[in-house]
Amino acid sequence: MHNVFLALGGNQGDPLQCFMLARETFSQMGTIKRCSGIYQTAPQGGPPQPDYLNAVLWLETSWSCEDILMRALQTEHRCGRVRSERFGPRTLDIDILLYDDAIIERENLLIPHPRLHLRRFVLEPLQEIAPNLVIPAKGPVQSLLQHVITQRVIRVQDWPSTH
Repeated sequence: MHNVFLALGGNQGDPLQCFMLARETFSQMGTIKRCSGIYQTAPQGGPPQPDYLNAVLWLETSWSCEDILMRALQTEHRCGRVRSERFGPRTLDIDILLYDDAIIERENLLIPHPRLHLRRFVLEPLQEIAPNLVIPAKGPVQSLLQHVITQRVIRVQDWPSTH
């Protein structure tokens, strides 16, 4: 089984509904070990746009990283994601942050995510669900978080109930 960490983000439409769809989709691929809280964060780059909601899922799965990427892209599409502008607003963005301790460098897939260590909106939810996690070639999440602590990130809620 593989331990996979997935980042979810969105600032258009109903991001929480898209997060719920993503969680349901990935739960069909294995076991969701933990879900971070939902965080409100300022956009990082791109045009002027609303704040984002962000979260991280910890998935235990036997699926390959390529299959996870394919399912992530399908889920983004189901939520109405349109890729028109780099770092632009979106209904749902799903990034594979980590796939075990693998370092993968392919044209369409870079793991660990190349900007993971620079983003408090990813590091803080990661620390919440896996406080002792070490990012390959970067270091412990707790140490990396100290370098981005000035970025505005606010934990706003737990996951909505599925009942």
